[in-house]
Amino acid sequence: MKKIILLVTLVFGFNLANAQVDVIKKQIGETLRGTILSEDDNVIVFTYEGQNVPYTIAKNAVEKVTYRNGQEVRTSNKIVVQGEADWAKVVIVESLNSTAGLEVGPQIGTRADLANYQTGSSNKKLKTQAARLGFPFILVTTDASSNRVAYGYKY
Repeated sequence: MKKIILLVTLVFGFNLANAQVDVIKKQIGETLRGTILSEDDNVIVFTYEGQNVPYTIAKNAVEKVTYRNGQEVRTSNKIVVQGEADWAKVVIVESLNSTAGLEVGPQIGTRADLANYQTGSSNKKLKTQAARLGFPFILVTTDASSNRVAYGYKY
């Protein structure tokens, strides 16, 4: 009987301790435990358990969040790009914050592609190149010389 009481106490205590943190599950299966400080449409700012340094992760990189109150929220669906045929699934972002927690890849596209990347043929060409390389995200930004550049990103 004492063993049963001890076991119930341990399980209950573990659940209480487990409920004191927010849990972020990344699209790649990694779990981050800590405290969520803030959220907006694109990013989550959090601190790791036992730390005070804020980190930012893009919601694109996060599958779901389980808050300390037990509420579970799916933040994004994983985009699977398996080749050139999946070009339409590729997402173009313009904010570096939208790629936090993702892995950067090579530069994609030519200067001509990037000059008009929001138009039909340039958009498709850029997305097709990213899909061929297996990148579901493209970050379009400006370099130090004020030239547009694009990089592929993946989980």
